Amino acid sequence: MKLSQLNAFRAIVECQTVTAAAERLNLSQPAASRLLAALEQRLGFQLFIRQGNRLLLSDDGEAFYLEVIRAFEAFSGLDHTASSIRANRFGSLNVAAMPLLSNAFLPRTLARFLHQTSQMKVALKTYRSEDVIRRVQSQTTDIGFAFIDEPLPGVRAQRVKCESVCLLPAGSSLAKKSHIDLDDLAELPLIRHEKDVSQRQFDALLRRYQLNMTERIEVSLATTAAALVREGLGMAITDPFTARIANEYKEVIERPLAFSLPFEFEVLYPALRPLNRHAQRFIKHFTDLAEDMEIVMSIGTIRDLSEQK
Repeated sequence: MKLSQLNAFRAIVECQTVTAAAERLNLSQPAASRLLAALEQRLGFQLFIRQGNRLLLSDDGEAFYLEVIRAFEAFSGLDHTASSIRANRFGSLNVAAMPLLSNAFLPRTLARFLHQTSQMKVALKTYRSEDVIRRVQSQTTDIGFAFIDEPLPGVRAQRVKCESVCLLPAGSSLAKKSHIDLDDLAELPLIRHEKDVSQRQFDALLRRYQLNMTERIEVSLATTAAALVREGLGMAITDPFTARIANEYKEVIERPLAFSLPFEFEVLYPALRPLNRHAQRFIKHFTDLAEDMEIVMSIGTIRDLSEQK
């Protein structure tokens, strides 16, 4: 059946005569009658009972009219849906991230993102870096956040660069210093990060300058290290994202390092399909939040990791 036939049927019901319905639709009376007749033939039942000049809905016609009204309401809702799509309030986004970011910083990013896109459906899943990479390579995840160290077919990426910082208990004597140097770090027990890239770089620095530290605790997550610093159990060298949120507690002090200890990771995208437009907006919220929290970082251009040497 045709939309013009349904539209004529609805107009006839609401106007109660074919003549009035035809005027509403800017049609001739015979044209409106032909649309009604064609619809009845298509349906196989009579929509109206004719009483003189009036048309009364049959029982079948009344049942069908209710469904037609629902259909037109749904059709009119398409304008609202299109408006929502234009305003980026509608759609879906799948994000996979390593725990370092998914435990605190990305939830804040997501809160900002959803404040402007309340009808979006978002999945924020936490995986190890190697699992994030596999999900992006499968082309089913829109954005990934991970550490990488090798070429990756089927993946595009942006490198994020920043500097590691030091987290200290608020009562530490080092809290009086504006920057923390290597020599300062021998004063407090160190909370180590298990299998962490920055931790390995830091260990190499200690060996180069023949410095020894008290290592009391080893953790898997940066947020765990921050929580232990808050309990006064030692200091931690960590990423600025975790540190800036931990520094919101009065028991924790964040201090920059007097030496360079780069902290880098990748924002990953599936390379075999177009970049999700909502992913682009999510990354804009990510960088804006970092700027608002005064995290100094740079984010590179998108490159194809399958071509990485």
